Amino acid sequence: MMAPAHGDGTREPLRIGVVGGGFIAQAVHLPLLRELGGWFRLEAIAEPSRRVRDALAARYAIAGVHAGHRELLDAGGLDAVVVCAPNALHERIVLDALDAGLHVLVEKPLCLSAAGAERIAARAAASPRVVQVGYMKRFAPAYEALLDDLRSASTEVVHVASLTCDPRLAAQFAPRGLVRGDDVPRHAAAELAATLTHQAAEAAGCDDPGLAAAYSEAFAGALVHDVNAVHGMLDALGVTRGEAVDAYGDPAAELASGSVALPGGARWTMAWALVEQAGAFSERIELLTRDGLRTMRFPAPYLRAAPVEYTHARAAGATGVRTSGTAAVADPYERQLRHFHACVTAGATCRTPPAQAARDLALLGELFALGLAREAIGAPA
Repeated sequence: MMAPAHGDGTREPLRIGVVGGGFIAQAVHLPLLRELGGWFRLEAIAEPSRRVRDALAARYAIAGVHAGHRELLDAGGLDAVVVCAPNALHERIVLDALDAGLHVLVEKPLCLSAAGAERIAARAAASPRVVQVGYMKRFAPAYEALLDDLRSASTEVVHVASLTCDPRLAAQFAPRGLVRGDDVPRHAAAELAATLTHQAAEAAGCDDPGLAAAYSEAFAGALVHDVNAVHGMLDALGVTRGEAVDAYGDPAAELASGSVALPGGARWTMAWALVEQAGAFSERIELLTRDGLRTMRFPAPYLRAAPVEYTHARAAGATGVRTSGTAAVADPYERQLRHFHACVTAGATCRTPPAQAARDLALLGELFALGLAREAIGAPA
């Protein structure tokens, strides 16, 4: 483990390897790691596309360039890895990194099944290394303010609803000079496809390759953000999530939705949809309780200077409404990376550990399996 900050106020940067050079690496993690040069030092990248890995290594002056994560790990010289690979590859990469003695920050989803997340949690618990899941919304100051508010509240949940409309963010927010990996070797693509189908079967009993992709991208890859955020709200109120009661999606991975029964007859409804006609990205979570309506509004995740908003509206007298809350501009991705550094170097308690992700994935797997059983996502293979 790296030493904490020196007595003169300086700190030793963590030596970082990035696994996967796709959109999230190019749009977020690589630029941020360079900006936070006093905290992190980019030493290596692993990416199956030669075009991508060579271009990014040149752009960010990365010395260690590898086709796969095992070569990166075998080369040594690292303290931690940031995992930005396709979802189905996360579990193997995280486990191999832990076995190599490295700390891990892994983009959401941690993996694709609750069982896989539990395997990672068990391996991490047996290791002195940190595994942090990339739920960056947890690091927005407005979301932190919401949780503080809920922890001090004594109230009953009436309804929870989340809705995200995504007008193809990857197209709208593609960074300048995005390098596309259209030269991935056939064997790597085939291994990814087989792993995806196997993990979707473990997660939701789905062995159809097309539907497995819908599970990975829409449910585990997109809807997971709001599932994790709502789980945090329910935790703050001491409420268990209850039972999955309905789900709907589509094989094209453009819709993921579900409904969950909460204690006392309340419901939690959720939906993520790829809707180009929406024009602008919109993400809102509404928590209706006996003491008012709390609302979280998130901007597009790649707008680093846009505020995240929290409001609490409640009755004030016979006819009035009193509203409180906060809107803060602070890049959650940057705060997430700084938290990772503190967990590794100063022993801070990880806010987004694997056990948290296991619960999220258990619910998402239940919802997808329920949709399959009702043929509300697609006929089972």
